[in-house]
Amino acid sequence: MLALLLLALMAPVAKGQSVDARCDTTAGQDGCYRWYTTNQVFLHWNVTGLPTLGCVNENFTAEARVQRSCMVQSGGKTAGQTVWLGLDRTPPRLLGPLFNHPAAHGGWLTQPVSMTFQAEDQTSGVASCSSARFAGPDGAAQPVGGTCSDVAGNVGSGVFLINYDATPPSRPRFAVSPGNRRARLRWSASEPVGAELTRLRKGRPPVVVYRGKGTSYADRRLRNGRRYRYVLKVEDRAGNRARNEAVVVPTASKLLSPARRARVGSAPRLYWKRARGASYYNVQLFRGRRKVLSRWPRKTTLQLHRRWSYGGHRLRLAPGRYLWYVWPGLGRRSAHRFGHMLGKSTFTVVR
Repeated sequence: MLALLLLALMAPVAKGQSVDARCDTTAGQDGCYRWYTTNQVFLHWNVTGLPTLGCVNENFTAEARVQRSCMVQSGGKTAGQTVWLGLDRTPPRLLGPLFNHPAAHGGWLTQPVSMTFQAEDQTSGVASCSSARFAGPDGAAQPVGGTCSDVAGNVGSGVFLINYDATPPSRPRFAVSPGNRRARLRWSASEPVGAELTRLRKGRPPVVVYRGKGTSYADRRLRNGRRYRYVLKVEDRAGNRARNEAVVVPTASKLLSPARRARVGSAPRLYWKRARGASYYNVQLFRGRRKVLSRWPRKTTLQLHRRWSYGGHRLRLAPGRYLWYVWPGLGRRSAHRFGHMLGKSTFTVVR
């Protein structure tokens, strides 16, 4: 009879069991189960029923994720709840951008690049990061900025420096001087860090004759009268390349260019070896037996033109075979003193 009375008294208590967790912050109160960015979170349990196990009200201030439980037991029945909450006030630390293609040469990017930023977050974890696209300007240490958010909602930002150069160097200036069984090659380019020189001959595989940071090269042991083609490639700090080509025919003659019996499609530049003691030169040009030009340059070169005047006549560089001579002038031009003829050579103008 007493047992039945006790069960009757406890029945309403067991039926009314409940556990409710509340998280209080300066911003208000909610039901927990999330990350907070406030200085502290107060966990408060609202329970109905006796007795209780583990239902401790706590105040959290350290950045971390915690889990707490509360149980109510009565009349052989149990009611309970387990909640988690986290504090994270620290934004993610950006690690840098991840590019859609790697740097091409020495850490330099040479084409427009898309990037997604990366970060680390020790507490709530990284939720998302921004993306960007960079297409210039060229230069070392160009700034790119991005942001990342963590799960708690903190946002971190960072600026990173990249080396970018998508502009190839300008076409290098390339000059070739023929000699006796040799050729002298000189070049210059805008901000080069390296050059590669390849010699080509018809029917033969290409030969790289020079690779380095210099600006000249002497190619020896060539055959006089044979045509050689050279391809010059220069490279800038980012690995961008530019090229130029030149043709040379080695000769034992002192009249170097155009090569003997060369065929030209435009007005050529005449070039010859320097004569010791010469203060100027006399260059004479013939078409057939007729002299069509006489000039007195001080340097060892003379640029011909499509049209010119000589002997009171207007002349033009018509297609045909031309013969040219060079004499060294000694002393003043008015003295009319000339040394032995340096040589003679021919070229043919074609349409």
